[in-house]
Amino acid sequence: MRNKITINWVQGEHDFALNIGELRALQKNCDSGPELIMTRLSAGSWLVDDIFEVLRLGLIGAGMDAKDAGPMVRRAFDQSPALSLKLPAYQVLAAALTGEEGDPVGEREGVTPQAQAGNSPGSTERGQ
Repeated sequence: MRNKITINWVQGEHDFALNIGELRALQKNCDSGPELIMTRLSAGSWLVDDIFEVLRLGLIGAGMDAKDAGPMVRRAFDQSPALSLKLPAYQVLAAALTGEEGDPVGEREGVTPQAQAGNSPGSTERGQ
């Protein structure tokens, strides 16, 4: 799971992941695309369901049973201020959309060109 992230939030330490199925459910449940939801979280114009659904679906995407994920997020809202849940939701969504911080894109190391053996003149050699 490439976009899995482990977060220590108000309900303890849990894995979260938003895979394609969870991202589709998120946009359906919030009537907005994932990047717009991330923008709302960042700008402070979020809706309660933006946070709730990101966290609930993130738990489900990382393997938690749906019957446990919803009540866990509901307890988090009951026990903590909503603003304390904004950052974890943003982190879950950011991991899904941009990858984890420090996650390299492409090949891990550059490819070193191999010198080719042959009898062709090098690019700096000119025939006389």
